[in-house]
Amino acid sequence: MILASPQARPAPTDLDAPPFDFASVRAALADGADPVALALESWRRAAAAAGDGVFTALVPEETVRARAEDTTARARAGEDLPLLGLTFAVKDNIHVAGMTTTSNCPALALDPGAGSPLVGVLERAGAVLIGKNTMDQFATGLNGTRSPEPLCRNAVNPAYIPGGSSSGSAVAVARDVVSFSLGSDTGGSGRVPAACNGIVGLKPTLGLVSTQGLVYNSRFLDCVPVFAKRVADAAEILRAIAGFDPLDPWSRRDAGAIDLTPTPPDVGARIAVPRRDQLRFFGDAAAEAAHDANLGNLRAMGFELVEIDFAPFEEAGRLVFQSALVAERLVDYGEVFANRPEGVHPVVRASIEPGLAYSARDAFEAIYRMRELARAAEIALDGFAALVTPTVPTIFTIEELLAEPMARNTVMGTYTYYVNPMNLCAASVPGAPRADGLPSAISVVGLAAADGRIISLAERFERRLDEAR
Repeated sequence: MILASPQARPAPTDLDAPPFDFASVRAALADGADPVALALESWRRAAAAAGDGVFTALVPEETVRARAEDTTARARAGEDLPLLGLTFAVKDNIHVAGMTTTSNCPALALDPGAGSPLVGVLERAGAVLIGKNTMDQFATGLNGTRSPEPLCRNAVNPAYIPGGSSSGSAVAVARDVVSFSLGSDTGGSGRVPAACNGIVGLKPTLGLVSTQGLVYNSRFLDCVPVFAKRVADAAEILRAIAGFDPLDPWSRRDAGAIDLTPTPPDVGARIAVPRRDQLRFFGDAAAEAAHDANLGNLRAMGFELVEIDFAPFEEAGRLVFQSALVAERLVDYGEVFANRPEGVHPVVRASIEPGLAYSARDAFEAIYRMRELARAAEIALDGFAALVTPTVPTIFTIEELLAEPMARNTVMGTYTYYVNPMNLCAASVPGAPRADGLPSAISVVGLAAADGRIISLAERFERRLDEAR
């Protein structure tokens, strides 16, 4: 493992080379590009971005070369490698054999031994791992500033937050450093940074993808999302990593039976949306206007938009960080909190320490309420193709977020916190551009195991936006 040095960075213009989305990589391969050269170019971009706080560590360049040479030789020998030529990165709470896991807290510094099985699946399919991404420390936060310096910055406008906690994972894709990345999602970390950086974030049904080899925030709520430039790209990776894992007690036994092929909703299908009086943009007129344009696109696609009461969804969202569920964070991080508190970011400490005050009874009551609200979601969304909301209500500048780190972080989860406690799947897909040049996004949300329908609807919306450009 190496921690890339900012002193060795090439000029920033070196990151303006052709994109690494799947279509571009595959077009290059069809034109005779060398997969080894593509992997090394991705590594070079990662090394250039290291001083920008995008990565916590890189795979050594010689290892990247060797793995790319091996996949190329296998492909030339006739082996089917569907991910040949693609590169990826993983959030630094996902274990990789031979690399230290820090969750962006050097005081944690775990030697994982075996890595996440997901990394092996992707490498066997031909993808090459480039490095581990920065994150809000301990995956606690939705903004990207709860990290050691240098802070990771928004890929569209560096004055703004990148979103979190999978900040580096989203920015690495948005800046064309890697083709795709894996993050973790408890309350929105696979969707908020996607929305802030103008890319796709695909959050699967809980238990569809193995979480073995993950440093957890919550074993009830955590899942592994995919970041990519296009919905089809993210869906391809989800299909590659989905499936039952007998070594993961949270894995669904029917994971292999869940249909992940795009399943188009019927013409004229109904889509649920929050009541207008329940939508909040916190004074961000550009965000509100962009969301109105996004809803207009859905209507133009032939969907019937039906307002529903969003209050139960908001209540479920509050359970993630405002109930006894917070105490679960101390299972994986308690030793660091107790013995090396100076290594914990002060805002992260302030977010997790309230967990010490809850009783076992409080925890059971929160779990019971979570199950009740999951049933409420099943009833509320019955008969709808999906629920559609903004992914984020606004995007703060880094300066604004640091001035009010707790309240404004909570704002970022307005439309994402509820998804996992209600056992839903979701995709964040870029929407109509805002008047100020920042990205907008919608979240397409469905009941558990409706991933194929969510993917299809997100793809159709994406095509609609392509046609409007």
